[in-house]
Amino acid sequence: MDRVKYDIFCIGACVQDILLEGIEEEDFKNSVTVLKRAVFTSGGDATNEAVVLSRLGNKTALLAKIDTGMAGNAVYQDLRNEGVDTSQIVRDEHSRSTSAFVAIDSAGNHKFFLAKGENEGIALNEIDCEGLKNTRAVCVGSMYTSYHLDRCGMRELMQAAREAGAVTFADMDHDVEKLGPHAMDHVLPYVDYLLPSMDEAVYITGEQDERKAAAEILRRGVKTVVIKLGAKGCYVRDAKTEFYMDPFYIEAKDTTGCGDNFVAGFIHSVLKGRTLEESARFACAVGAVNSTQIGGHMAVRSERQIEEFMNTASQRRIER
Repeated sequence: MDRVKYDIFCIGACVQDILLEGIEEEDFKNSVTVLKRAVFTSGGDATNEAVVLSRLGNKTALLAKIDTGMAGNAVYQDLRNEGVDTSQIVRDEHSRSTSAFVAIDSAGNHKFFLAKGENEGIALNEIDCEGLKNTRAVCVGSMYTSYHLDRCGMRELMQAAREAGAVTFADMDHDVEKLGPHAMDHVLPYVDYLLPSMDEAVYITGEQDERKAAAEILRRGVKTVVIKLGAKGCYVRDAKTEFYMDPFYIEAKDTTGCGDNFVAGFIHSVLKGRTLEESARFACAVGAVNSTQIGGHMAVRSERQIEEFMNTASQRRIER
């Protein structure tokens, strides 16, 4: 019998997102503003990736810590509704989950207001590393926002995943806790695919050019680097090849979570056995579709939806 139970474990950030649509810059001066709508949902890098991977057809488990209060209960139920396996989520009465208020204006621009949590982030001793034998892949979402794992345990986790035969992915975020640009160097040799934004790649390497930044990340031990370039698509490099993937034409409504959706699309394609070029193109499509609705994981519904989008939408040629 096949021992693989899951396609992927998504490990890391899980928060409550409260999306406030219809707030313009001048509204912050008003005592009362009538919103277009408010949406309460789950969020955070690992959570967005888990939900989208589940919708794309993967057996997905989220490994995260949430509180036992109203925020944690709402997030937990949302994940169950999305078909994400919640059996390995830690419910901690001594923690408080972050609530992220996202103010979105008519142009799709957004501002984040965080009601910061306490004792957040799953720790290595709260993860059943023996269970890594039951998944095809592991993704940390994200380096620099995984709290306990950022400070201790991420290298051991990724090494154990590798030894269990899982493919390892890592997203990256801004260094909110000021750990320093080299704080993840000891983890990178155990990462098969690293997917930073350009800003994040610049931060950890000091290189302003994506080619040089990717080369430096490869030198530090990562096997494949995928740098997200936002409206300019992405740049992919491994030991043998490098290429750019152009973005799709899209009328963006909200870019919240587009990077997380990109990561989910890329992982899905790799697990399907597609080439790097095919995976990068599919990832760009998933990120583009996400931008058509507000929120970090509201728009992508299925693999078929993305394939139909790719068959009808054109890509915008970027002069590099």
